[in-house]
Amino acid sequence: MSGQANRAEETSMINPRHRQRHRTGAWLLCLGLLGACAGVERPMQAPTAPAAAAATPKAAPVPAAAPQAAPMSPQPAAVRAAAPTAAPVARPVAQAPVATTPRTQTPAPPAPEREFVAPPPIEFKAAVRRAGAQLLADAGGVLGAEARVLVIDPLIDANTGGQTVSTVSMGDQLEGLVKARADGWKVQPLTREALAGRPLLLIGTLTPVTVERSIDTVPDAFRVWLTLIDLRTGTVVAKSLDRATTASVDPTPLKYYSDSPTWHKDKTVAGYINSCQVKTRIGDPADPDYLARLPAAAVVNEAAIAYDDGKLAQANQLYKEASKLADAGDLRVLNGLYLTNWQLGQRDAARDAFDRLVASGLHEEKLPLKLLFKPGGTNFNSIGDLAQQYDMWIKSLAQVTGRVAVCVRVVGHTSRTGSARLNETLSRKRAEAVADMLVRQNRALSARLSMAGVGSREALVGLGTDDLRDALDRRVEFRVVDCV
Repeated sequence: MSGQANRAEETSMINPRHRQRHRTGAWLLCLGLLGACAGVERPMQAPTAPAAAAATPKAAPVPAAAPQAAPMSPQPAAVRAAAPTAAPVARPVAQAPVATTPRTQTPAPPAPEREFVAPPPIEFKAAVRRAGAQLLADAGGVLGAEARVLVIDPLIDANTGGQTVSTVSMGDQLEGLVKARADGWKVQPLTREALAGRPLLLIGTLTPVTVERSIDTVPDAFRVWLTLIDLRTGTVVAKSLDRATTASVDPTPLKYYSDSPTWHKDKTVAGYINSCQVKTRIGDPADPDYLARLPAAAVVNEAAIAYDDGKLAQANQLYKEASKLADAGDLRVLNGLYLTNWQLGQRDAARDAFDRLVASGLHEEKLPLKLLFKPGGTNFNSIGDLAQQYDMWIKSLAQVTGRVAVCVRVVGHTSRTGSARLNETLSRKRAEAVADMLVRQNRALSARLSMAGVGSREALVGLGTDDLRDALDRRVEFRVVDCV
């Protein structure tokens, strides 16, 4: 256009008699340009073919392709604004970008990252319902209406890695919600066969927290995290966050978890938590360690169900099968092998499983054991056969630790019952009592052991109920430390 205008001005200056003729031509050119503008804008609005043809007779095939772009996202304003100057009437061929734009259209900018802010705590079932509804709504927007299989990897307490009465209830409630609201989605149990079909995978955590972020205080809420992973891509497709009131949650661990000698936050559980909570965003890949361990997790899930149902022989066989798929130090497998062998009367096999459990803990430089003491004292609880089990645990600890060139700090813990000062003193005394037991079994450990008591400052559950719900708060930990 600028070149044509300059040439027109030069011609009129050389030959004044042509000025009027060029003024008329300029008016015609403006009218033509308006027509060209109409021809460019209308294809973005899905014009009729005759209207486009009237604007640019020689480019009739061009607008015919434009209606195909109508279902796509609108073209950016910058692209539409540039089109008129790129398509003057004198050069109809310059309108080619209109036809090619649908194929080279600038993609829409990504949606802004959603910030997850936990709402005020409400009753547990209401919180789960609200979080589940949000998750399904967001997932529907990403996945569409395609029929899919959905598998729920049992939800856990993120502090302990264990399943509780309320995490099971949460899973059941979410399964019902999926069946009621997600048309075309079919819920299947977590099995190796189901995983082979690369289904949607729902995971979640329920964790005691303090809303005011106070230190060493009883939790005043339980945080609910839900995450949906598409195993076709291995990526997170939806997440939701909520909070439930403490009084409405039952953190009592399931039988397998309450019977296990140690807690279960190993690499497998850490990968689960990392995939579920703040370490992944929508669109991110799930934790690769977690995904790689899913086949073993499926067998462990079957074994835990069999154990809770009292089918010890079946559970023992499943744990043996899981040991071939899981990491050598998988605590869920080793706990399961110990529990089932002990209760089946296979003491040597139980001792072997516990030795491996101790070795795994020392390798990870942290081994917490649920050594339960009588209230206010340093003597072990003698309920059932705990005295026999604890005797075997101490012998195993002394022998396995003695074979490793490390120093170990024995750390005592208490629940949040009583005063902080008394709890710290009591936890120290319990650590000293356990260290004395180890030295009596292996005197070589005397120079490599140190003791500490932390009271309730590192409570995992923190409810102060002094029962099965917070048994892990009364643990003794063995931490590998630098030798001084």
